[in-house]
Amino acid sequence: MRARILDAVGRMIVRDGLAAIGVNALAREAGCDKVLIYRYFRDLGGVYAAYAAQSDFWWSVGDLTRGIDASRTPAAEAMKTILRRHAQALRARPVTLAVLAAELTNRTPLVVALEAVRERRALELSAWIAERYRLPASADVEAVAMLLGVAVNYLAVRARTLRVMGGVKIKTDGDWKRIFAAIDTLIDGVLRAE
Repeated sequence: MRARILDAVGRMIVRDGLAAIGVNALAREAGCDKVLIYRYFRDLGGVYAAYAAQSDFWWSVGDLTRGIDASRTPAAEAMKTILRRHAQALRARPVTLAVLAAELTNRTPLVVALEAVRERRALELSAWIAERYRLPASADVEAVAMLLGVAVNYLAVRARTLRVMGGVKIKTDGDWKRIFAAIDTLIDGVLRAE
């Protein structure tokens, strides 16, 4: 039943948006009595925390770094791989895209909980990179990576409803190859001092 309730959260986010989630609506969607929500989660905040903790909402560091060996993979190539995997992970998660699309205007406790998960994973990824690579001091690689990651987030969200942005197609895997060719150029420019 706990899993059914958490699955219902995801369905509601995609179908109805963040604002539609309340205890009564969630109980209806999960096909249970609202008492069970309180029993399993204490309150809606507990549901949000449990949903945010699910590993399938956001990638893990292992998802993005699997197979990358710092002794054989230059930092620029590692960053390119990580950003590609980040985009693939987002594009494969409709709930994540729906939350990213709504979070600027809908600051629910669920959004705050999910932001905490994303921030923690981003810091874990930064630590993973810092432990394995000596990056050039002349560039704020952490800030560059954040900007590129946010750009990927935005384009992935916009691709849900748009095919073209600024004259560049953003919908298909082929479109994303072009986007990543441009990102690769940026990464190579930042890490040229490597």
